[in-house]
Amino acid sequence: MQNNKKFIIATVIFLTIAMSTSIILIPTTTAHTPQWTIKSYAYLVAAPNPVGVGQTVAIVMWIDSPLVGATVSNDIRRHDYTLTITQPSGQVDTKHWDVVSDTTSIQYYQYVPVEVGNYTLKFDYPAQNYTWGNAITGYANDTYQAASKTITLYVQQEQIPAAIDSYPLPGEYWTRPIEGQNTYWYTLSSNWLGTPYILGANPAYGPPGAVQPDGSAPNSAHIMWSKPIQYGGLVGGNQTTIPGEMYYTGLSYNSRYNNPLIMQGTLFYQEPFGNLGGQGGLFGAGNGDYVAVDLRTGQELWRVNTTATSISLVPSFGYLYTFESPNEHGVLPNGMLIASASVSGQGTTWRGYDPRTGVLLPLNITNVPGGTNLAGPSGELLKYSLTNLGTSSSPNWYLAEWNSSNVLGKVSGTDVGTWYTGYANASLTSCYDWNVSVSLQGTGWSIGSAALSAIPLIKFNDKLVAVQGTFGGHPGDYTAVTTTNPANITVISMKPESRGNVMWTKSFEQAEGNNTRTMAAWDPDSGVFVFAEKESMTHTAYSLADGSLAWGPVSTPVEDFTNDWNFLALGQDIVAYDKLYFHGYAGILYCFDTKNGDLLWTYGNGGPGNSSLSGFVTPYGRYPIFVSTIADGKVYLTTTEHSPNSPLYKDSLLRCVNATDGTELWTIMDYGNAMYGGVSPVADGYLTTLNTYDAQIYCYGKGPSALTVTAPDVAAAFGSPVVIRGTIIDIATGTKQNEQAARFPNGVACVSDASMSSWMEYVYMQKPRPTNATGVPVTLSVLDANGNFRQIGTATSDASGMFTFSWKPDIEGDYTVFANFAGSESYYPSYAESSFVVNSPEPTVSPYPQVNLPPTEMYFAASTAAIIIVMVIIGLLILRKK
Repeated sequence: MQNNKKFIIATVIFLTIAMSTSIILIPTTTAHTPQWTIKSYAYLVAAPNPVGVGQTVAIVMWIDSPLVGATVSNDIRRHDYTLTITQPSGQVDTKHWDVVSDTTSIQYYQYVPVEVGNYTLKFDYPAQNYTWGNAITGYANDTYQAASKTITLYVQQEQIPAAIDSYPLPGEYWTRPIEGQNTYWYTLSSNWLGTPYILGANPAYGPPGAVQPDGSAPNSAHIMWSKPIQYGGLVGGNQTTIPGEMYYTGLSYNSRYNNPLIMQGTLFYQEPFGNLGGQGGLFGAGNGDYVAVDLRTGQELWRVNTTATSISLVPSFGYLYTFESPNEHGVLPNGMLIASASVSGQGTTWRGYDPRTGVLLPLNITNVPGGTNLAGPSGELLKYSLTNLGTSSSPNWYLAEWNSSNVLGKVSGTDVGTWYTGYANASLTSCYDWNVSVSLQGTGWSIGSAALSAIPLIKFNDKLVAVQGTFGGHPGDYTAVTTTNPANITVISMKPESRGNVMWTKSFEQAEGNNTRTMAAWDPDSGVFVFAEKESMTHTAYSLADGSLAWGPVSTPVEDFTNDWNFLALGQDIVAYDKLYFHGYAGILYCFDTKNGDLLWTYGNGGPGNSSLSGFVTPYGRYPIFVSTIADGKVYLTTTEHSPNSPLYKDSLLRCVNATDGTELWTIMDYGNAMYGGVSPVADGYLTTLNTYDAQIYCYGKGPSALTVTAPDVAAAFGSPVVIRGTIIDIATGTKQNEQAARFPNGVACVSDASMSSWMEYVYMQKPRPTNATGVPVTLSVLDANGNFRQIGTATSDASGMFTFSWKPDIEGDYTVFANFAGSESYYPSYAESSFVVNSPEPTVSPYPQVNLPPTEMYFAASTAAIIIVMVIIGLLILRKK
């Protein structure tokens, strides 16, 4: 069905172009007498033809040209198409269209034949008068003649091959660009375009954690590469205030690596400058270079000085917009990195960088309005604003949707125009999709709440949550003043048929017992919004349908000795997969079901593999853990705190746990880059994060491996074993960095997933070499001289990457030996082959020379031997008698 639709769309586009050309050939003229009679030509195509019984056929019919003057904004159309299908058995199916809605006069239909044989298809178009007055001068009351076309559809029992939807998902190491026929690879690949495309992607201060809705994410701690962002780690020497002091990490308020972006397999970020952090820091952006590196290799592609212009132009988000017109389809290359800056006289201004080159494009979008940002369905950026055009006593509220696609790429025609260049005023009325009145009382209404500033409380074409007033406090503020003020919440319909209608309004009081209440999260799919009550450390959910209590208050378990540290973690909540994840200084990740409030599981307060215990290392008893990123069914956690000392706590970890059941999947040493966890962008299956232990960006993900195999170079004797040996080596780009190349001149060994964390810490983080690292299994097979292929065994490599295997060939002749590594969560597969030969066995040769004697001498020798044997027997008998 999908393939036929694609065929139809392509056909319609082709015919549209052809017909637009034919329109040019029809002369326009002034009124004429007598009226014209215009000859019509009918066309009918069925495809595929022949086709298998039960398979879908696309039937397309049209008259040679559209009616003159037909546009999408009027009703000038062809009328009364009839399609008659006569089956081989004689049964007749008829389909009639009173009006052909397409301006080109094309009508299509999908048909499924149910019997084998020849079908007759007949398309009839009756005569039609041009009844639209003088809409096109000179054609009023002219007549288009009738026309018809008959074809045969051949239906056979044998099915014709289905069209290929996609080539298979990759089983080997892959890079971008992704060849366009690999359609299903979209399930593995992704981009990280920043806010609002990735909610919570720029958490300089506020709600933690970001959710990547697309693609895959790493299942092991394998490191692809590391790259310094500044001098980091230990300073060295005695000229520091504290022995062993580290370089300043930027924590808490000048954090680095704040708003990294990933597009088309390229990572973009700003380097820090002096004490200032990178773009997006709480106290302003730094002035360091903006850098692009290859996501898989860490190779620097370009860097630019963002202060070279009169204003600091640091990219804020990536922009990939799908453009659809009658003639053009697809995401516009190369997309853009949009820098947003305040310019005197121009308001908020957008400028664009080419992500392939770093060139600042001659694009200038001025007066971009404020509002709550939301990602649109085609990659456009939508802004929603609530505006009171009345007074406080007589309010007149309007809700509007601003659409970036009305500005970027918007041209007078239907095709792509000056997409990358030009000036535009983004405040014009034409830049808005719609503006509707909303019945709100009083002033002070805003979309969402301060606590959820990074999470727009809007679901596209569904609903919007507006808040009037405040509950007091903000995420992470343990000094928040308790307030008894209520807040009003209104849910507004965003559905096209009822947009702007108030669904309900309700006043919500503070929680009982002088609790500081914050709107902590919402889940439009489960139909709830959630309050966090600070002092009681509880969560309460209300229905988005009517504001009624959905569940709660629900407490976090109080039996744990670190539970009270949750008091410092107000608003540390994030929703994904219909679950509410709560985390913080207690060092425990709590997972609640957003539908009913049930506590599903906890992580950090269990035994081995489920513990964040810190002993004497931290004052909390556990390592504080904060959600950094949620992606591909996994939650990535890191440790930070508000004001860390130098040196940092030892043995802090980046943790990956299963988002469904809390199972720990892997950990590795890491300290987060922001006070509440920071950000770890995930795209194309790779996670990048800034480790403030050494101020290096690390890229985690599945990497390539290289396998070698050798066999004896000289012929082996039949019946003797041969020794097959080889190596399996990690060939990620990071293994060739200066330090790693010097320490591992023969390459870095591939190791098992179970050994990966300690092995990577040894290879990249200068930790002791693990004594229990295990390698990976290598399957060995042979093709013998008789043409038989068989598996002969499996060898496991060691911590040097070498494997050996002894095998006794069972026939003589030439052998090809194959070594295969099937891959793991850390490495893609690799393969190698070699050969050896086994000689035939030689005849046995006596070590004594053979003497040929004449016959007489042979008889004498034989008789002598017989006499000797008799004498021996007689001697034995004499001895026995004694």
